[in-house]
Amino acid sequence: MPALVGPVAEGFGRGSKKLGIPTANLPCSLFQDALADLPCGVYVGWAALRGDVHKCVCNIGFSPTFAGEENPEKIVDAHVMSEFDSDFYGERMGLLLLGFIRPERKFNGLDELLATIKSDIATAKAELESAPLSEAASTPWLLEVAGGGGGDGATFQLLAPDEVADEGPPECIEVPSGSFAGSPPEGFDWGGLY
Repeated sequence: MPALVGPVAEGFGRGSKKLGIPTANLPCSLFQDALADLPCGVYVGWAALRGDVHKCVCNIGFSPTFAGEENPEKIVDAHVMSEFDSDFYGERMGLLLLGFIRPERKFNGLDELLATIKSDIATAKAELESAPLSEAASTPWLLEVAGGGGGDGATFQLLAPDEVADEGPPECIEVPSGSFAGSPPEGFDWGGLY
């Protein structure tokens, strides 16, 4: 499963200003070419930030709905499902992506985009509140990053299923069949994890 760590960068302000859904950005340039093979789309996962682990939904891609204002590089744009009293630009955030909800696509307008984002958030919240994805919140990697460990630089790595689940077998964190709107991205057969 993709695991990313890096400092939160200032984005275009679209999430909070245009849509009312704040996001934290990790630019692709931090990870060189590591994200090139990760398909664009919406993912469900956990974020390690400010000493704790939080539910999140992430878009990885170029924001094609914003015609003429698309991202110049592939970014990781995470909506962390927690309330914060201040922004966290420059702070270190870790993301563990566990499931694929849908491919990134261009919408016909902001209303359609906002409705779909709200649906994505509801899907992510429901999946993360139920086993087996709820159990991944206690992944040693996430807890280490939340506690400030794991080094200072930006990293991208693929965690094996047994690194996420203390119990060992990949089956303990498989996404139940039919839970997500989309199928796993082509080339990413992770035993139902992705």
